[in-house]
Amino acid sequence: MSVLKIDELGYLQRGGAAKPLNRDEKQNDWNAFVGADKSNAGFEEYYKAQGVVPEGEWTDFMESLKKELPVTFRVTGSRAHAETINDIIKKTYVPNMQNVEFEGRKYEPPSQLSWYPGQLAWQVDAPKRVVRKTEPFKNFQRFLVGETEVGNLSRQEAVSMIPPLFLDVEPHHLCLDMCAAPGSKTAQIIEALNPHHTASTGLLIANDSDYKRTHMLVHQTGRMPSRGLIVTNFDASLFPSIKLNEGKTLQFDRILADVPCSGDGTLRKNLEIWSKWGAADGNSLHGLQLRILERAMNLLKPGGRLVYSTCSFNPAEDEAVIAAALNNKAGKFHIVDVSSQLPKLKRRPGISSWKVGSQPQSNGRKLVWYDSFEDYKEAIKRGDEKENDKGKGLPKTLWPPANAAELNLDRCMRLLPHDQNTGGFFVCVLKKKGSPEAEPASSSLKRPASSPPPTSDTKRAREKSPEPGSSTAAIPAETTPVPSTTVKPEEKKEKRDLTFREDPLSYVDPEHAEVKSIIERFKFKDTFPRNNLMVRNDYGDPLRTIYMTNDIVKEIIQNNDYTRLRIVSAGVKCFARQDSSQRTEIRCKWRTPMDGILEVLPHVGEGVVISATLVELRVLLEDHYPPLDNFADGPWKSTLLQRDMGCEVVRFEAGKVAGGELALPMYLPVWKAKMSLSLMIDKREKSILSLRTFGEDICKPPPPQKDFSKKAEEADTKTEGKGEVAEVTEAEGEGDAGLGIAGEVAEGDVVVDKKEGEE
Repeated sequence: MSVLKIDELGYLQRGGAAKPLNRDEKQNDWNAFVGADKSNAGFEEYYKAQGVVPEGEWTDFMESLKKELPVTFRVTGSRAHAETINDIIKKTYVPNMQNVEFEGRKYEPPSQLSWYPGQLAWQVDAPKRVVRKTEPFKNFQRFLVGETEVGNLSRQEAVSMIPPLFLDVEPHHLCLDMCAAPGSKTAQIIEALNPHHTASTGLLIANDSDYKRTHMLVHQTGRMPSRGLIVTNFDASLFPSIKLNEGKTLQFDRILADVPCSGDGTLRKNLEIWSKWGAADGNSLHGLQLRILERAMNLLKPGGRLVYSTCSFNPAEDEAVIAAALNNKAGKFHIVDVSSQLPKLKRRPGISSWKVGSQPQSNGRKLVWYDSFEDYKEAIKRGDEKENDKGKGLPKTLWPPANAAELNLDRCMRLLPHDQNTGGFFVCVLKKKGSPEAEPASSSLKRPASSPPPTSDTKRAREKSPEPGSSTAAIPAETTPVPSTTVKPEEKKEKRDLTFREDPLSYVDPEHAEVKSIIERFKFKDTFPRNNLMVRNDYGDPLRTIYMTNDIVKEIIQNNDYTRLRIVSAGVKCFARQDSSQRTEIRCKWRTPMDGILEVLPHVGEGVVISATLVELRVLLEDHYPPLDNFADGPWKSTLLQRDMGCEVVRFEAGKVAGGELALPMYLPVWKAKMSLSLMIDKREKSILSLRTFGEDICKPPPPQKDFSKKAEEADTKTEGKGEVAEVTEAEGEGDAGLGIAGEVAEGDVVVDKKEGEE
């Protein structure tokens, strides 16, 4: 049976795939939620015994678990843009949702989450059926869907927003998100690394063990593109060491380990768990969780911060993992007291005493408690418990250690659903002792960049895995010295993993003719990082798409075989080749897609950006290829008439004109042909932009597509890897499937940012 999930905007998710619900499906899913059996005697017995919920609150706790989870979302983007979106919600939508009544009951409008920084997160308590059937909420839902599509809002469960906030990320930090998909927490880290869309020197490696989910991750992070982003596909417990220049090994300032778990904190949205929950779920995942956490500890710099989190109430997956890891690291880590951070967030302290239970078949799957590991071993001898085929049973680390009271486990946080109407979550902040200068970068992270077959330990999976200490899970000790001998690259070349099917990554010669044409077209200043232009082929040839990375990403790519690191994506797509019927007449065939427009703008020369108003934007939206004659005489038209064919970057000024309103300036790419123009954004996002700006969809459907350069495209395809994004012909008229608004190029400016990922 597949997992039943209904997301915040009425999308059905089965097995990770999402599709819009039709009317019958929505009603059926609501009936399924209302009629589902939300009871499990074993669950209640187990957690009553654990003491994670005070006895006097048990009824409130259980009742909250049986209610629909509220819709929550947060505003993304630069500070100026975030405040604008927040103001739209507060001043336009909230007043219209006062005193909404449905079936004899009044429902409150959306409210801000008091504990979230900047009041940028919101909660909608009205059930989904109310949202779908009342006009004020229905209008708000359309707004949410549109702004989420373009990356201005992020739908995310409230408790899921918490772990990245405690990472305390700064723009220069080197960060690792070990179990990143689907990417909502990853996006929060990207925002922290790139405040107001400034060029960050930091790094984020977003990793997930499931290959398909890494592409979901690429898609999600496309809403907040970053030159310092790498997406990888590894079992987190086996995440490799990464080589840098001069024989150094990469260590991270910040690591998020939001590990796979049993997921019983998601009972409010994951109905299947009610019938399937068992004590074995948490017990079986304990070993994998501990290995992931210990691997993260090995990869962390001295003085670095690590956040461990699960969406489970279970001490077997929470405090037991933390306690075991702290003891295994012999005083090198401590739990950080973050009680003063996010003061309005209600949290419960971790516990230092818990029970270990099992549901053996010999006892009819009834709960059996073992006071100690020795008692459990005795049960095995009696035949009451069975070990698996490898002779392994429950690990000793499941039980509270003798020094549990000395580990400050009360500094851990458990989020309970009845406190602030949320899901359940567990968060622990760890810090490695020492300072970043205490050890050289080439510390003893000896796991080589090998590439085992990716496992299916996707987030919230129920998965059995070898216990810590087994041969298949061995992680080299942190104290193992690195050999002092240095092997020259020409003497030892890494062997590629031929099972990894992504395209190679290489850097373009900054003196390449195509790079020179781009620099000439956009009059780039000396600040333009021409040495950091990357392509997805072995030879550094700019064929269809050019990406831009920062220095640390380049250093990683040039010192490690991409198949060994299983790199799925890196950097930001900054330039895409544009084909047209006048191909030979265009001096620069490259345009700026929405992913990279923020990276390009700070470096463009004087006179490159053209200023326009909502009058010109209306014409560009109403017609797919408006002739220049359709525009009124003035500076806009005269400037374009003097320009060569190619890509233009247009700044649409804020204001109220032509029946529309734009709160902040907005940058968009426009392609100039001989006698016409084309706004280079996806047709759906044109419609969203039209609705947001003019209050209606004024966009006409595009004309039939023509293939002006089929032969040329076929020739390029033969020499280019499959990972490249297909070029867009002029007749196609759509730059990318993504439009967005991004931050402050100049103070107060907003740039439209896109949702699409690399593929």
